[in-house]
Amino acid sequence: MKRSIPLLVVGFSLQACAVVDETPSPNGPLDAWKAELIEADQAFSDAISQQGLEGWAAYFTDDGTMIQEGAGEIRGREAIGAAMDNAANAITSFSWSPERAEVSNGGDLGYTVGNYQTTMVGPEGKELHSTGLYVSIWRRQEDGGWKVEMDLGNPVTGPSPNPSDTVDDGRTGGHP
Repeated sequence: MKRSIPLLVVGFSLQACAVVDETPSPNGPLDAWKAELIEADQAFSDAISQQGLEGWAAYFTDDGTMIQEGAGEIRGREAIGAAMDNAANAITSFSWSPERAEVSNGGDLGYTVGNYQTTMVGPEGKELHSTGLYVSIWRRQEDGGWKVEMDLGNPVTGPSPNPSDTVDDGRTGGHP
């Protein structure tokens, strides 16, 4: 028994020295939620880059909305899917890069902002390039994942047959 007491003392001493930094982030869970949202948006971009526009609507809520130049408001996953199916005939390359995210204090609503780049076949059969900015508003789902509630794209440049003509401020990245 005398031998176990020093071992217990050493054990407790070592445990006291093994301090784990559990200091919460100054923003609480907001930083983690922002990172989740950036990850969700990047996964969306990666999926579309790899699989094409066919899966676009799957990232939206059932009653999601997309606002596009020239098309106005497109409401509902089904209508969004149909609009993107039509666009898929002309768009040959589409990518975007989320630059930042913000999330509500409750963690159920957030948005991402970033840059996009699109390549499409123009009316005369020539490739046209354009860039722009986007905002996607996301809603957390019951399973903890995120879906797009609203997506808005704003062209900054293009369409131009020369990709270098489309980058007037160093921005690249996508939503048509």
